[in-house]
Amino acid sequence: MYEPPRQREPAGCRETFVLTRAAFGVLLPPLLAVLAVLGALTAALVLFAVHPALALLPIAALIMGIVLFARWERRRFRPPDL
Repeated sequence: MYEPPRQREPAGCRETFVLTRAAFGVLLPPLLAVLAVLGALTAALVLFAVHPALALLPIAALIMGIVLFARWERRRFRPPDL
């Protein structure tokens, strides 16, 4: 028996947008972390040129961000109770 060839569905952009969003969703947090560290180092160097004590401000902000992230992660991912 003869079967006519199936009609291909028209290609849509939705799959492309979903894959692009998934890729950026995975890559964006590490990229932002790297940019934040580079920005803090740049600010530290610039502020160190102005006054050595001012270079501690971006370093303190970076340490505070790490502490807040650790606190958030500890609350969100609790170990199982034994």
